[in-house]
Amino acid sequence: MNLDEIRGVLEAQGWPVERLSESTLRSRFRSKDRIFPLFVHVEHLFVTFAVIPYARLPEDQVAADAMMTRLLQMNREINLAKYSVDDDGDVILSVEYRIEHLDPSEIRDAVDVLSFYADKHHEGVTRMASA
Repeated sequence: MNLDEIRGVLEAQGWPVERLSESTLRSRFRSKDRIFPLFVHVEHLFVTFAVIPYARLPEDQVAADAMMTRLLQMNREINLAKYSVDDDGDVILSVEYRIEHLDPSEIRDAVDVLSFYADKHHEGVTRMASA
C-alpha cells in the first residue's frame, strides 16, 4: 500500500486529508473537548500514524522526568499505540505498521486506537504537562 492508497482509505472513512509532501499526510479528529492533529508519514518500510503534538514536556526538568516516566508506564498499559517525545519536547502518540502488508482494516485500527487513547489520556497528560 502506498500513501495515495492510505489517503483513499481515510477519505472513504470520512477523514479530511491534506497531502503535505511525497511522504506525509495531515488530518485531524475531534475528541470530547478538542481537535487533535493527525499525521501519516511513510518512511522506508513503515507507516506512522501520529498525533503531534499531543502535549509538551514541562520546562521544569524534574516535572519533565516524572512525565516521561509516566508515559513509559502508560506504554505498558496500552495496546498498539505508544507515547514518545521528540527533540523539541513534543509528546507524540503514535502507531506504526510495516507498509508492505498494510490493509484498510489496519488503517482503521490505527486511527481508532489513536482517537481512543488521545481522548482517554488527554486530561492526565495535560495535567502532567502543566506541572
